[in-house]
Amino acid sequence: MKLTRQVARAAQRALKELMKRSGIEAGGPGRRWEGASTLHAPQTQTLAARGPAQVRAAAQYVNNPYGQRIVEAWVSALVGSGWQTRSQHPDKPTARDLNDEFEALVNPVLPIAARALVRDGEAFLRVQITEEAGIRLKAIPAEQVDPTVHTDLGNGARVIAGIEFDREDQISAYHILPEAPGTPFAVYGQAVRVPARDVIHIFNPMFPGQVRGLSWLSPILLKLRDRDEASDALLMQLKTASLITGFVKDPSGNFAGFEGQETGAQLNVALEPGAMRILPGESEVTFSTPGQGLAQAVEFLRAQDREIAAGVGLTFEGMTGDLTQTNYSSARVGLLEFRRRAEMLQKHLIELQFLRPFWRRWIEIQTLSGTITAQGAALDDFRTVRFIAPGWQWVDPRNEVDAAVSAIEAGLKSREEVVAGRGRDIDELDEEIARDRAQQTQRNAA
Repeated sequence: MKLTRQVARAAQRALKELMKRSGIEAGGPGRRWEGASTLHAPQTQTLAARGPAQVRAAAQYVNNPYGQRIVEAWVSALVGSGWQTRSQHPDKPTARDLNDEFEALVNPVLPIAARALVRDGEAFLRVQITEEAGIRLKAIPAEQVDPTVHTDLGNGARVIAGIEFDREDQISAYHILPEAPGTPFAVYGQAVRVPARDVIHIFNPMFPGQVRGLSWLSPILLKLRDRDEASDALLMQLKTASLITGFVKDPSGNFAGFEGQETGAQLNVALEPGAMRILPGESEVTFSTPGQGLAQAVEFLRAQDREIAAGVGLTFEGMTGDLTQTNYSSARVGLLEFRRRAEMLQKHLIELQFLRPFWRRWIEIQTLSGTITAQGAALDDFRTVRFIAPGWQWVDPRNEVDAAVSAIEAGLKSREEVVAGRGRDIDELDEEIARDRAQQTQRNAA
């Protein structure tokens, strides 16, 4: 045992010496790294930080203008006016009915789920069967999935923070409390095991093996709070300084000949427009200068705002609404980069973690209830679906339309791809165009 320890210590010393000689500062020692935060076990540490970060983010969302702006900006980017469902069923009326029913279930809860995803770091939705054999999609708070449940079930199965994994490391169930903590008239009891097929869990994992989500505001929560307090302090400083017009210095103690309301050894003087006053020889008047140095403070706060915006993946203009230092080219470049990131999150979080799993479960429930009687290949027609994310508004409509037309004519894009990029269903668009042309023909004939 003693020899093993000596070998381990020797290996550590050798590794430290290697780091010193490697030239890689991130892995080297030194006083500059003393006190720096590290993540030795990111899966465990993110799980421990999840709860405090969640409640702090919720407070910033409610109380801080930028906190709310950050969350709502991401909600509008991920959800927009709503996602469109395009069933690939060959029968058009059947496909349209499926689209309408699914969108009626999903679109009302999409903003709620997206808001929880950004603010809390994760969103949970529970699929429930109603008494009328209908389907309900209910959003539940993250804390209702009991984060205190950690159990070794044996044979490789386990429960971590309320999420149950089988021996193959696949999620098999969620342990959900009967009521959300803090709910009025809540009846507290043990968590209920709900099969994974009836729970939708949306979150953006930062590390392999991460089980629960971490608030998207986590990188900037402390800075956001400090920035808000600094802004309040500057406002109160300016407000206090503005209450005092000036000061009169009079060594004789006769108030330099001013008249006003005397309070003890002080005299409150009211000034009138156009008044002139000749002061005794040693008297002096000094006027206050509220707002002095405010321009430098505003510029410093703007620099903090840029760091906060970078930390949450937004542009400075998108987070603050400040367009005073923006030109068209820089705004367009920043907007394109933001849209690229938003489209990635739309695809991986909204579509792949929410819409597609819920569509499969929805079709399965309808099949089990007898609403859908198809089997085999006919049932596959019901399972096949496409989803269209909300489109983006044009930055430069004329040039973008011309570019889209040129891409279609050159065979680089299809009409369907261009229309889908605008968040529209090409079948609906073609029907609208056909209807407009028919109406125009009727008007010309009349």
